Amino acid sequence: MLAQPVTPFPGPQDKLPRFIGSGTPMRDLVQSHRWEDTPLGAIAGWPASLRTAVSVVLHSVHPMFLWWGEELTQIYNDAYVPCFGAGKHPAALGQAGRVCWPEIWPIIGPQIDAVRNGREPRWYADNLVPIWRNGRIEDVFWSYTYTPVFNEQDQVGGVLVVCTETTAQVLAERRRHTLDLLGRRLLDCRSEADVRAAVAQSTSDNPGDLLEISLLNGDQAGRRPASDVLVIRGAELQLCADLALAFKVSPRLPVDCAYRQFLEQYTAVVCATLSRLQSDRALADAMAESERLNVDLNLSSRSKDEFLAMLGHELRNPLAPIVTALKLMKLRSRDSDTAHEQAVIQRQVDHLVRLVDDLLDVSRIASGKVELRKETVPLADVLNKAIEMASPLLEQKQHRLLVDVPTVRWHGDPARLAQVISNLLTNAARYTPAGGHVTLGTRVKGGTVQIQVTDDGNGIAPALLPHIFDLFVQGNRQLDRAKGGLGIGLALVRNLVQMHGGEASAYSAGEGRGSTFTITLPDSVVAEAPAPLAQLHAAPLPEQGAGLRVLVVDDNQDAADSLGELLGALGYRPLVAYDPAQAIALASADMPDVAILDIGLPGMDGFELADHLRKLPEGTGLKLVALSGYGQEHDKSRSRAAGFAAHLVKPINIADLQISLS
Repeated sequence: MLAQPVTPFPGPQDKLPRFIGSGTPMRDLVQSHRWEDTPLGAIAGWPASLRTAVSVVLHSVHPMFLWWGEELTQIYNDAYVPCFGAGKHPAALGQAGRVCWPEIWPIIGPQIDAVRNGREPRWYADNLVPIWRNGRIEDVFWSYTYTPVFNEQDQVGGVLVVCTETTAQVLAERRRHTLDLLGRRLLDCRSEADVRAAVAQSTSDNPGDLLEISLLNGDQAGRRPASDVLVIRGAELQLCADLALAFKVSPRLPVDCAYRQFLEQYTAVVCATLSRLQSDRALADAMAESERLNVDLNLSSRSKDEFLAMLGHELRNPLAPIVTALKLMKLRSRDSDTAHEQAVIQRQVDHLVRLVDDLLDVSRIASGKVELRKETVPLADVLNKAIEMASPLLEQKQHRLLVDVPTVRWHGDPARLAQVISNLLTNAARYTPAGGHVTLGTRVKGGTVQIQVTDDGNGIAPALLPHIFDLFVQGNRQLDRAKGGLGIGLALVRNLVQMHGGEASAYSAGEGRGSTFTITLPDSVVAEAPAPLAQLHAAPLPEQGAGLRVLVVDDNQDAADSLGELLGALGYRPLVAYDPAQAIALASADMPDVAILDIGLPGMDGFELADHLRKLPEGTGLKLVALSGYGQEHDKSRSRAAGFAAHLVKPINIADLQISLS
């Protein structure tokens, strides 16, 4: 039996049962349903247990479903109605469970029997229960409980279902995982074939969403797809205009916004990878082409260098006998009528020898065979040698040469620097009309020397100026080639200056307005050695420091002692300490006039020691001098900020020391 007779509802028979209620579609539908045509019978005869269960279902805002009796007659609430989709509701109300759900009865039938027989609830999370809705079988995921409802005989009269559809969440997670796996595989792809293999693997990872995937290129992407195929074009995503992905979509899922968004994201990831591969291929091709061009360029450069070397050596072969023959002619006929012709030959041979020497130098520098032979010499000697080398052409063209020769010592290759300056002077003479002016000027600042050759000649065209130091580049030549040369001299100038760590530059206001060539050689001027210490004893300086007490604090004992001895020799009264504690003790016993403090003292640096000394009795008037191996501007600024009157940099310059103590 499905139910026991119960006492009819009190009151008028036309009064609606309160446990069902009214005012919502499902409550009204339950009230009006012909229950007498179902195994449950008329509402008036429902037992209290059924009335209570129905009341809970119909008054809940959560999706609920009740099966009652042996036929599992169905009652559900308004919140459950959307779960049906289209096709089952409202016919499902009062229908037997097996009749309503034939497509899923193999799944839920055993679950219901387990609850009815076991009399215990069951919980299922994100369980796939495909149902017929919207005209097809759809994959639907649910989280639900089956709870037994006991009747008046303490038997399981029905099963209460409290459920939530989780299809959207489950599909979102499944699709996210698919994209994650795809992204990892695509990172390792090195070709389009690898990409196609990774895409094919996705259909195995997620057969629920991806039944089949095809990569379409060019004309294929424009073809009309089949009804069960969705084509996502790269152009729609602002990616890969000639690429599209064709997806065979699942017939068990609605092609809604979420499904399409997933396929668009999938397409974007694939397109981005193919674009990366295309860029990588283009970059690899460009690098290969660049490497090929570099190889060709190096071969051409090597061939050029070898040609120049060969040309220079080959030209020397005929020059040697010509020069020898010319010398013999001069020896045999000192008063010959050919004296003028011999002079012409001598000048042209000298010019040719110089050209050959330049060719050989360019070749040797390019092949790295030139080594500088550095030494320290008076710079004036080097410049005088350069003037001597350029004098023949200067005198021939009757130029006026103005020279400013410094009296400093310079460290470098004197022969090569003389060659540089000679080339600049010769260049100025060649491009300056007869009777013009050429100036050789120098400027020394610290360890840097700057040498300028200026002329009032033909000048340099603006278009030529950036290339003036390139090999074989020359200014405009006259038809008689009087300005001669091969365009090698200035290239040699730049290369030799760069070998010295310097730079060469050129300036001209334009054609006909002269030119200025400047070479800068940093860290090459050598300071004159200081006068020996013995000479200082005879100087009047010791009297200047007589009586002044100077405390020297340095953890390097040799440095501290030697500085103390120097101060004594200069007439000061030195006190020497090797650590801060000893310095404080000495100052406490006899406060000095000046304290020279090593900043890098261990344990307590010079700044901290200065604070301690100032706090001693009579320490407020103590003059402080910083001593450090660091002499940058920020080091000196920090010393000034700490109250030091001077900042001396090791090794100490005697003049700076005396100034700081004055």
